[in-house]
Amino acid sequence: MIYANDFFTIGNSYPNDDTVQLIDNYTHEAVVYKKCAPGIPVNGTEDGAIYRKKDNDFYMRQWLGDVRVAWWGIENKSVDERTQLINKVLSLGYDVFFDKMEITIKGKLVVNSNQKLLSNGCKIIQIEKYIEIFDCEDKEDIMIKGFVLTGHGDDYEPSSSSRSVGVLCYGAKRLLIEGNTFENFTYSAVSGLREVKHLIFRFNAVENSFNEAWGKQNAPTGRKDNTGITVGGQNITILKNRFKNSSQGIVIAEKSDFVSISDNDIENTILEHGMYVDAGVSNITIIGNRVRNTVKMGIKLQNFDYKNYVSHNIVISNNTIENTRGGGDGISINNTTGVVDAQLYAKNVVVSGNIVRNAGQHGINIRFVDQGVISNNVINDIQFAGVYISNVKSVEVCHNNIKTTAENGIMIEGHNTVLSVNSNTIENPGIRNTGLDDLLTGVTIRGFFNKEISLKYNKIIGGGNAMKHGVFVEFILPTDESPEKKTFQETYEIIGNTVLDAIDGYSYRFLNHNVPLRLFNNNYQYLLNTPTQA
Repeated sequence: MIYANDFFTIGNSYPNDDTVQLIDNYTHEAVVYKKCAPGIPVNGTEDGAIYRKKDNDFYMRQWLGDVRVAWWGIENKSVDERTQLINKVLSLGYDVFFDKMEITIKGKLVVNSNQKLLSNGCKIIQIEKYIEIFDCEDKEDIMIKGFVLTGHGDDYEPSSSSRSVGVLCYGAKRLLIEGNTFENFTYSAVSGLREVKHLIFRFNAVENSFNEAWGKQNAPTGRKDNTGITVGGQNITILKNRFKNSSQGIVIAEKSDFVSISDNDIENTILEHGMYVDAGVSNITIIGNRVRNTVKMGIKLQNFDYKNYVSHNIVISNNTIENTRGGGDGISINNTTGVVDAQLYAKNVVVSGNIVRNAGQHGINIRFVDQGVISNNVINDIQFAGVYISNVKSVEVCHNNIKTTAENGIMIEGHNTVLSVNSNTIENPGIRNTGLDDLLTGVTIRGFFNKEISLKYNKIIGGGNAMKHGVFVEFILPTDESPEKKTFQETYEIIGNTVLDAIDGYSYRFLNHNVPLRLFNNNYQYLLNTPTQA
């Protein structure tokens, strides 16, 4: 407590018995004092407030700006006393400024609603295991800006309820986290898996010292729950941040809605994906991010059938994905329920303008999508197919530039209805040059139940002695055990394509050349065992 007895002087005003407005004698600020409960203030000398006295009554100064934790002399306290004292400062409810210093704490710091925590580089180090630094759970209207937050670093728990985080924000509303650096939180820099609303996470850096050996511990799954940020809810913005050396970069929890992830840098995931979007997420835009050096996929949206889940309005555009490892698609949209049983389709999907380079599996892998456009992507140096398509409805794959794929330029793999593949350029597919012909082809249509498939105005160019065929079309006959019709070649349209330098001497290979296509014309080709149009 700071106490000044000189209170009532000329020029002061008294709106009522409980409030005094005056010009402070020392700072010359216009300030307000309000009358306290009778008697000496119970907080004694440790609350940091300024009091003045009239007769036997005390009046406490009402702060209009922020207070500074340095006013409480926290640097000279023990770690337990310091943690308790900072919490006492926060409990006053004022905006709080942390000067540039290094603070070690033991336990969490509880943030209030309607509070700003500001700094110009204060470093806060957590030495207690399994506990957050800032607790914002179920709070509203909070800003956290300008800190360097360091986790314990040796307190990983294989649980989504882990509190080994920098900022815990379950159920928080209108939370701004800006311009901070997060280091070595074993669960996540920021965690709010459920019911977060109106979160902005921008201009932050999450830079860990973890490596792949650390990520592989806790077999068989490894430390997959370690992320740069893990949040879920509504109206989430993740903008212009850096993420480095976490098991996964960004994780968006299931059933989130209205999510924007843009202009972030994600580097060196040590176990799994650059971004992981869980089941039932809608109205999400992933735009202009740079993802490189991921152990698994660059950007993954994975649906699963749950009751009342929907997944619609998805835009993945203008991202750059480089250097995914074996099994890692550059961009993947899928439903893992199963080919036969899956019901949840991602609806209204745009994947456009992305660059995918050196992917360890497919460049772009699209499954279980209803109404989508995959367009204007640049895809090169891919270990399997440049674009892989399966289980889609009303999808267009167009104007993509695909170069140097170990297998197909474009693979169309079963259960597709109303699929248009047009105006793509494919160069040098099938460079693995070993295996089945249908995997060493520019465009392949194979598997069961493909209907209304069109290939139009694509240009397919082999390189050296690698590409077997420009277009390969499989035909599966019914059997006694499975008499249902499997292939609908009569609904296919192949028009205006150009195929150059297929090494087997012909450009189009049909396993059944007796079933005519609906349309087959104006293709530049070497014809051998090629069906006519109906």
